[in-house]
Amino acid sequence: MSMEEKYGAIWIEVEVDGSSKIVFEQYLANAQKLHVIYQQSSGSFLPYSFVPKKDHQWRLPIWSQENEKALMPTIESAKEYLNHYAE
Repeated sequence: MSMEEKYGAIWIEVEVDGSSKIVFEQYLANAQKLHVIYQQSSGSFLPYSFVPKKDHQWRLPIWSQENEKALMPTIESAKEYLNHYAE
């Protein structure tokens, strides 16, 4: 499991099977959200929106996924999907 501090919260890698890589990352400071898009080896895109959640085990909050797993055909459609979570 890969963990690191990112934008004031703990980031734990979601797609850890090695077949996906991050191709887009955007921190929305005003909304306290982190948007990440993974590209699978098949070419599909997985958009995720994360929000910081308090966890009693850690001093810092943890980036917690707020959306269900969604498979998108293009990076543009994945970014469009994430726009719904930008507020």
